[in-house]
This record gives sequence, structure tokens and C-alpha cells, in this order.
Amino acid sequence: MYVGIDHSTTGIKSCILFRDGSRETFVIDRSPDEDGGWSYVEMLREYVCPDDIEMVSYGYSYGDNIDAVTDIDNTVNRSIVDTLGLGHEFGTGTIVYDELQESEIPTTVFPGVHDGLDTVHPYFSHYSPLTGADKFATARYAQEVVCNDEFGETYDGDTFIAANVSSSTMATYVDQGALRGAFHWMGLIHGWGDVESIRQVRDGQQDLQDVFMKSGVLYRSDHQFEDLKQTPSEKLLEMVEYATLHNVYSLLPFARHHGSGLDVIFLSGRFSRTEEPLDLRERLQSQL
Repeated sequence: MYVGIDHSTTGIKSCILFRDGSRETFVIDRSPDEDGGWSYVEMLREYVCPDDIEMVSYGYSYGDNIDAVTDIDNTVNRSIVDTLGLGHEFGTGTIVYDELQESEIPTTVFPGVHDGLDTVHPYFSHYSPLTGADKFATARYAQEVVCNDEFGETYDGDTFIAANVSSSTMATYVDQGALRGAFHWMGLIHGWGDVESIRQVRDGQQDLQDVFMKSGVLYRSDHQFEDLKQTPSEKLLEMVEYATLHNVYSLLPFARHHGSGLDVIFLSGRFSRTEEPLDLRERLQSQL
């Protein structure tokens, strides 16, 4: 029995994989109202006996302080350099991490995509980190799906773009089994800080701690973090569409001219299945 944990923007998402192939999932919301009066291990106990778990794998935050899948007991500072720029420090993911590290449950942590990974092409090492640990996991999941012939054609699963279509839109490029790079322009919550962000920090309107979280579409269009807990409006979904296309097409020239080509474009993330109020699935499939 295995447990996978995604430290996502909106919640801590857990999937329990049983020996018979069945799955059970549950989500712990990340919220400003979180009181911290809960235990992750006790939540797990509602579904399984923790002693029966063979391995937990956790993708926590940036994951930029490790360069390989690592035993949680061998990580320092929860596998990250620091939390600068992340904002929304509700402590939900931290509680999960610390409990697992203190427990007897075998747990591994996987890295994000950053300049410490020796497979990343030097061009994509200019900025670091590029994506969090969840996108590393997405790329590995995409490889598994492609290898198992779920596209109806024969691929070896070695060369593809994996695009995440959710509140944080990002894409990774895997070439001959090696994670070579990633691209992110902007998402509903995250974005790269620009001159306007620097001005706001200078003028005390925001601080360095949340500069990335306040550079996305949501903050700059007067929406609230809690708006993402439900299906966003058509206007916001259109921005997700544009960002996904931008991310994928930004990686295509590199794949074709400096990699070994491209076999598959793999879409994942909760908005990749959205059909209302905008059929995002159909629109992306028709354009990629």
C-alpha cells in the first residue's frame, strides 16, 4: 500500500493506492482560517492502518534543497532552501511534513525542477527554481501513462511535454527519459515578479514573502484565493487556456531543435477536465 501527497496551491491532496489497484483520495484545504488542530496521521488512520503503508511519497513546496528522490529523514529544512516569495503560509503542508518525519511511516520526498538537477539543460537553469515538486511528480506520472500505451499508440515514454492545467499552469519537457527543463509564464495565482511588483515592494504595498503569489491573474483582477476552491469563471478559465498554450508552445522549439523531438503532449491538472462554463479540455486538445 502506497500514499502519494501533493502539496498543491489550494490543498494537501492525498491518494492511497491499495494492493488490488483501487484508490482512495482525500484533500485537506489550505485556508487562512486553518487552526492547525488536526493530525495528518490520524486522518490517514480513517482510511488505512499506518503500519500497513509501505511508502509515502511527498512533493513539498519548491523542493529546491534536494536533487533526487530522498528519504525524508535525510532532508534539511523540509527539503527547501526557504519559503521566500511563496506567501499563503498557512502551515498545512508543514504539519504534514513534520508529522511524517517524526513518524515511523517510510517516507520519501521528491525535488522540484531547479538548477541543482544535473539533467536540466543550462538554458533552463537561468532561473531557479522553475517549478515545485508537484510538477516533478506530474512529469513522472506522464511518463508512466505514455509507457503504458494509454494513448492508443506505441511510445517508449521517453520524450514528451507534460502540461499542468490548474491554478498553477506550468509545463515540463522530458527528453529521452531526462527532465530537461520547464516553462511557466503566469497562472491564476503564481506569476513572475515584474517592475510593478518591485514598485509595490518598494512602496510597502506588498513584501518579498508573497511577491510570486501576488503576480498571478487572481490577485491582479481583484479575485480572492478562496475563489479557486470552486470552478472559476469563464474569464479566468480563458486565462488558464492561454497560459497553458503559451507554456507548451514555448517548449516546442527547444524540443524540436535542441532535443530529440516530441512524441506526446500530456495534459493534467483539475482544469484539464473542465467542460463548464468553458470546455477547456476540448479547446486545448484542438489547439495542441
